[in-house]
Amino acid sequence: MFEFPKLHSFPPFFTKQSNSTILEHQLEAWSSLILSYCEHYHIYSLSATGSVLSAQGKDEEFPPLFENKLVNRSCSDTFRREILSHMIHKNHRAMYIDQKKSDAGVLILWRTLPEWAKLLRDYVDSTGQLGTILTVYELTQSEDSTTSEEFRNIDYNLFVNILQLLMKQGKAQILMTEDNSGQIEGVKIV
Repeated sequence: MFEFPKLHSFPPFFTKQSNSTILEHQLEAWSSLILSYCEHYHIYSLSATGSVLSAQGKDEEFPPLFENKLVNRSCSDTFRREILSHMIHKNHRAMYIDQKKSDAGVLILWRTLPEWAKLLRDYVDSTGQLGTILTVYELTQSEDSTTSEEFRNIDYNLFVNILQLLMKQGKAQILMTEDNSGQIEGVKIV
């Protein structure tokens, strides 16, 4: 069970502060809390208002992040969006799932994209599969014991961003489906 910091029981934490210095500290505290919470539960994406969209444990129940019933407080939807926007534009620890539709949700980067990319490349290398064409399913969904636990059930949008970074680094080649759906069918990591 995730242990919320004491600040999560402080009623003013849930209300946007008017003083800019205090607000900056408040946004940083929320960012830190969200990253810790999402890492603990392996949550990959949140809706624009903070509900869980994707997590490694697909059927898992999560305690409310932006609410504390013990102090009868919750963040407004507007403040939740501002917190997530801060994580995207200031901290660079989140990104929109769809740049054109901010309401589609937010990927939470409790590991940076370079950290994820290194982890994936190291995993493929350690299993002797560098240069082998692998499907996205093999890397993320397979029940095979060789699938890395770190990537099992990872959010597809996050995985695509990881692969795109590896491709930009010259460490991956992506194979697209032939049906013009824009889906990645396979990848060769070198």
